[in-house]
Amino acid sequence: MNKARAFFEKQYLARTKKSRQMYEEAKKYLAGGVPGGARFRRPYPLYMREAKGSKLWDIDGNEYIDLLMGAGPDILGHSPLAVIAAVKERLDKGTVMQVTAEYAVALARKITQHIPGMELLRFVNSGSEAVHIALRAARAFTGRDKYAKCEGNYCGQMDNVLVGGHVYGGPEGEPESLPDSAGIPRAILNDTIIIPWNNPEAAVSIIRKHAKELSAVLMDPTGGIFLGGMPADKAYVQAIREVTEKEGVLLIFDEVISGFRMGLSGASSISGVVPDLRSLGKIIGGGFPAGAYGGRRDIMEKVATPPESATSHEQKIFSSGTFSGNPISMIAGLAMIKELEKPGFYERLDGKGERIRSGLLKMAGDIGFAIQVLGIRSIFTVHFSDRPLRNVRDIQKSDRETAGAFYTGLVANGVYIPDFHFASLSAAHTDDDVAQVLAISEKVLREIKKQQS
Repeated sequence: MNKARAFFEKQYLARTKKSRQMYEEAKKYLAGGVPGGARFRRPYPLYMREAKGSKLWDIDGNEYIDLLMGAGPDILGHSPLAVIAAVKERLDKGTVMQVTAEYAVALARKITQHIPGMELLRFVNSGSEAVHIALRAARAFTGRDKYAKCEGNYCGQMDNVLVGGHVYGGPEGEPESLPDSAGIPRAILNDTIIIPWNNPEAAVSIIRKHAKELSAVLMDPTGGIFLGGMPADKAYVQAIREVTEKEGVLLIFDEVISGFRMGLSGASSISGVVPDLRSLGKIIGGGFPAGAYGGRRDIMEKVATPPESATSHEQKIFSSGTFSGNPISMIAGLAMIKELEKPGFYERLDGKGERIRSGLLKMAGDIGFAIQVLGIRSIFTVHFSDRPLRNVRDIQKSDRETAGAFYTGLVANGVYIPDFHFASLSAAHTDDDVAQVLAISEKVLREIKKQQS
């Protein structure tokens, strides 16, 4: 551990004694003391008591400006009044019915109105499910088993996509299919082709080579978690769209993060490309669990629309779930999107992101650090490198020790963000919050410089 990180961890330990006690208790019941791996941080995780607006409060009473925002879905901030009011009105009318709630139709209508090419959709319970079943739909439609995935993309926690994300191998222009987790079957690796990020020539060549066995190409256009919000170049997305159309391979956008965060039309507003299928999650649930997959009407009617007779199941996929389309998530998502539709919403939100990115770059240069601030619109990530970053390999070759100290310093001084996770801003973040994030970032960077000298 470097001196700067040790300094900030000492601060962290001093202010979070109750979280440390809770961690020891939690380990008796939760693996690692947390309900999910992404919630763990060293030396121990924080345990929160309350979230409101742009803030979090831990069980020690410490206040944080939250830059995680639920890993993306809280685009209005925590507990937004419009969403909470809509949910409260619904709660005493039923939660899970296993028959279709009217709000599912209303939310589906909103999504299809805003997202280009999202002509028919199905609701599921999470973004991971949405990606998983979109791939199932692609296999059923094309009759092919394999698919291609962009290196560095995190596309959920299902076995068939935990490949080639943060673990990589082989030449940069011809990546290997390597698992991101223990327990991934070899057969899945054999059916997953990895293509390089932001390298259109190499990616197109690999797709052409395997075209006859590929059902789909799966891409997170904004570079999500492992790539820290490094968006795909417009030329890259367009090249992949062109070759997939020519070869009869479906293009799937994983927009669990970017859907309704990059604007009402999602990632298509950046590249102009409309995929064949999309997966959505996070924001569409209004802060409650929800996901969706869908796209071209001819695909969805062929493989997802129930058969006309009980014996006619050719090319039909199974897609259901007890909590899919539950009325609470549906009405919350509907209330959320109505707020996003208000004039000027995204201009105000994205302006905050630009102020933080430009502010961080300037202050780091003034202090004497070479950093790369990745991200687009309302998301950003800081990496310590003196050269531009083009893919996950570049990111992992950057100065991860100093970056880890920086993120630990932010949390120890009241700005919450996990190590190496992209930051998400919300409508609840004020100009004062933006100024505070920059001021605390400067304080942390100056302390790192001091500890390094």
